Amino acid sequence: MIGYEPLFPEVTMDFKAMASKLGFDLEDFVEIVRLLITTSQSELLTVEKELAAGSSAGVSRAAHSIKGAAGNLGFMHVADLAREMETLANQGNAGSMDKIKEKAAALKANLDLIKIAGDKGY
Repeated sequence: MIGYEPLFPEVTMDFKAMASKLGFDLEDFVEIVRLLITTSQSELLTVEKELAAGSSAGVSRAAHSIKGAAGNLGFMHVADLAREMETLANQGNAGSMDKIKEKAAALKANLDLIKIAGDKGY
């Protein structure tokens, strides 16, 4: 996880404020966040499969999906990690693939913390 510390949801995330900014009530926002987590976890599995297959295009598509969903909900740290994965995948060289694995691990850790925050109703 070079260069990235996991988010600390109790300090950095205010789901109520994030929901309000997007015009949602807290309950609806938490439900959307759960969908983000589920979809992003699925996309990370796709990243793993595409990396194993050597498909940088597949990695790029999956990272792009995470980037957009996370960014639209205000999880910019996750969106930034996904953007970096997408950029690395588009470079398409072997060295980039190892960096993508690092970014994917950091992204997963952050998604886990967002899930915890959602479960607590932040």
